[in-house]
Amino acid sequence: MNERSIRRASAGRGPQRGVVLIVAMVMLVIIGLMSVSVMRGALNADLVANNARAQTSAMQSAQIALRYCERNLGDDTKVPEVIVQNAPSAPGTTNWETFSKWFPATSRTAVPMSTDIMKSADSSFMPAFMPECMAEKAMLEDGVTEVYIVTARGFSPDYQQDGTGKATAGSVVWVQSTLGFH
Repeated sequence: MNERSIRRASAGRGPQRGVVLIVAMVMLVIIGLMSVSVMRGALNADLVANNARAQTSAMQSAQIALRYCERNLGDDTKVPEVIVQNAPSAPGTTNWETFSKWFPATSRTAVPMSTDIMKSADSSFMPAFMPECMAEKAMLEDGVTEVYIVTARGFSPDYQQDGTGKATAGSVVWVQSTLGFH
């Protein structure tokens, strides 16, 4: 081969090398953006799963407190701390709707669960905020039938509150039942 044919061959490939470089860079950018998108989706899925777990934990705590109060309702010899309150005299109002009945600890009438009730042989987990319950007597609209309204609230493991008792993080789940005894 002579020098002239070598120059022609290399002159024809020069512009192609630049195009290949640009195409490769565009492909790398696209792959990078797709990778970021996949990582963001995985992070969001993890956050959703963690929130669902926290909500379920708060629900289970509230159910424990509700069943505790229901089971010990009216049995002063067994559990004297379950205080049954009379409903307020104003029609349509209840004690459980009054925030001061739940907070602060010095004046509340809601009963926090003891650590003994929350212990489990299967888990060493102990919530930072113990679930609470309250029971109160009420009359149905017929004016004759007396019932007990049992209300409980449970907290997620990440629950936090400010000095006034208002939630600043985490979940609070409220559950309620109405019991009538014959």
